[in-house]
Amino acid sequence: MIWFILGILIILLVIYLYINNTLLETTRYTIGIPFLKEPLKGTKIVHLSDFHLPKEGISIQTLLKKVAHEKPDMIALTGDLVQVDENFPAKKLAQLSKGLADIAPTYAVTGNHDLGGGHLREWEQVLSETGVTVLIDEAVWQPIKGSGFVVMGLSEKEDFEVTPKPILKGVELTDEWKDEVRILLAHHPEFLEEYLMDLTRVPNVILSGHAHGGQIRLPFIGGLFAPGQGRFPKYTAGIYFDSHLPDKRMVVSRGIGNSSFPLRVNNRPEMIVIELN
Repeated sequence: MIWFILGILIILLVIYLYINNTLLETTRYTIGIPFLKEPLKGTKIVHLSDFHLPKEGISIQTLLKKVAHEKPDMIALTGDLVQVDENFPAKKLAQLSKGLADIAPTYAVTGNHDLGGGHLREWEQVLSETGVTVLIDEAVWQPIKGSGFVVMGLSEKEDFEVTPKPILKGVELTDEWKDEVRILLAHHPEFLEEYLMDLTRVPNVILSGHAHGGQIRLPFIGGLFAPGQGRFPKYTAGIYFDSHLPDKRMVVSRGIGNSSFPLRVNNRPEMIVIELN
């Protein structure tokens, strides 16, 4: 009898871990932006992060179908598309990037794994050739329904400690863009305060990843560990803001794949769908 119960518990645990590591969860947020232009209201952004190809855990084809179903106006990829300690997954990366770019304008920034794997040139080439716009400390204009907004991208650095401050000073904005809505793609959520330091570049919405939701999430506590934040990290999943600029929001994705730690617990792969209002 004991062995039977133990066997049932093991089966249930396997099913639970399978669900937590392979079944995509869609999280929806509506973000209010003061004085948002009428054509931009209802703009839909799909935010994806931390695939760690080939450790994505979920079917790329299934993901693409779910993204296409949302009919987004823009797709944001916030880094760590590939895993640093694996052979460069060119075919999988091309399948993912082309599939997304065929759905909507897609923008990407580097994460620490994309930079550290030694294949940055190939990474950028695959994305660019399949239609994804790679943002290396730059900003571009994304037209939307006769209006539009600015998409800013902060690239991964060898050492953020010695990066000139404010951290966004290298992202050039034209005079015409300084009063427009700005969306920042930046891999690291732990730098929230630094993203808000330069008021001439401060984004309305920051999209970030990196924390993997804390990998293991406990009820009422949240994630247990995140790179760059350590144990019981502050920024792991959801919406955050700084009390000095409460109308500026950071949205942190739990990501798609796994890195060094192979399992997610109470922390399913996540696709975020944001609607501006």
